[in-house]
Amino acid sequence: MKTIEVALCAYSLPHVMGYLPTLSNEIHPSPLSPQGLMDAAVELGLGAVEFPLSCVESSFDGREARVPFDEIDVVQELKSRNLRIVADYGAVMDKDADHLIRYLHTASSAGAAVVRVTLSHLLCGDRRSLSGGWNNYLQALGDRLNAVLPTAEELGICVAVENHQDACSDDLLQLWEITNNSSAYGVTLDTGNPLAVGEDPVEFTKKIAHIVRHIHMKDYTLHYAPNGYRLVRCAAGDGIIDFPEIIEIVRSNGHHLIPALEVAAQAARTIPILETDWWAHYHEGHFRNLIPALHHLWERGIAADFPYSSAWERGCDSSTVSAEEWEIVRKSAAYFHTVI
Repeated sequence: MKTIEVALCAYSLPHVMGYLPTLSNEIHPSPLSPQGLMDAAVELGLGAVEFPLSCVESSFDGREARVPFDEIDVVQELKSRNLRIVADYGAVMDKDADHLIRYLHTASSAGAAVVRVTLSHLLCGDRRSLSGGWNNYLQALGDRLNAVLPTAEELGICVAVENHQDACSDDLLQLWEITNNSSAYGVTLDTGNPLAVGEDPVEFTKKIAHIVRHIHMKDYTLHYAPNGYRLVRCAAGDGIIDFPEIIEIVRSNGHHLIPALEVAAQAARTIPILETDWWAHYHEGHFRNLIPALHHLWERGIAADFPYSSAWERGCDSSTVSAEEWEIVRKSAAYFHTVI
């Protein structure tokens, strides 16, 4: 099998990696180690991995998980398998600036050129619970980034903020302005998450293509919901995301990108676009971005009562949840071998 320069993202296997217990609180009996993730990437014909360089990992919904992470020689382990790495970090505001600066040094020592970070723990584009409002939070994010980007520039590393179901395209461009167009600022484009803020993935990509430094290639099926629409995890190629078009848009942006295979979170996400106060936390006129996204719902939307739950959501045991995670990852990898 020909190797393609795509990373296997650890968050595609949240239960297998030990990040997420089952609904009955069953932890995976033998979580996959970083070396195991590397071996899986090789087996799948992928050329890179993406995982956090820590034994305390950001899990889901703001939680943290403790997982096995020995003091391994990451550089040697990667070199022996001819793999590259993208380093994951959690939300930039969870720890102080010094913590992220130390992590940048760790990532640089491991050979990473990109550190992927998240901006918040908000999901489903829902900013209503954020104290102080999104605009104030965005300015605080810019201030935090300005405190760490000089170190990133010195190390030759990019801090790539993800549109993690919270930021719209204009927000990412605003952060670029706040950081004075720093060469160390970039975006981790999650291909599925524009839908969480009412934007079309291809149009979203066109707006921010020049600052994309990493990609999470994630697919969703789109389902009608009583208060909007629902995003449901699936293997790449089984959903609505136009990966060939997105890849073509960013291919010529001047940066060497190592896109990552990422499967969406176990829990489906409902985007409440029919709730009026959801829109109150976006800039005036943002609703116009919704029109291209709604075309997908009208053309390929699945009925609200169609079964969609994952094994994890159904409360299945560890072995069943693990098997489903691996099945989706393998199917996604096979798809990307056909389009990259």
